[in-house]
Amino acid sequence: MNKETNKQWAVLRTVEGDITAEMLRGALESADIPCEIKRSMLASGLGAHSLSLAGNQATLLVPEDQIEAALAVLEAIDFEPGDDDND
Repeated sequence: MNKETNKQWAVLRTVEGDITAEMLRGALESADIPCEIKRSMLASGLGAHSLSLAGNQATLLVPEDQIEAALAVLEAIDFEPGDDDND
């Protein structure tokens, strides 16, 4: 059994689009923080993981015991909700 499946996962952040989620996952994994992405039903149903569909959201999950470290990574890269918008 994979030891990752025994972890308690916590929601770190929900972002717009899979591209943003994948970029943040890369930053977290570079800091040795495991990260899973829960995709919206819209993207999953259409198989459109790499597309930026309107309303497409992805939730980043990290191990519960690493949530503070994960938040620090997001702060270090200056990511805040809404930063992925082209304002």
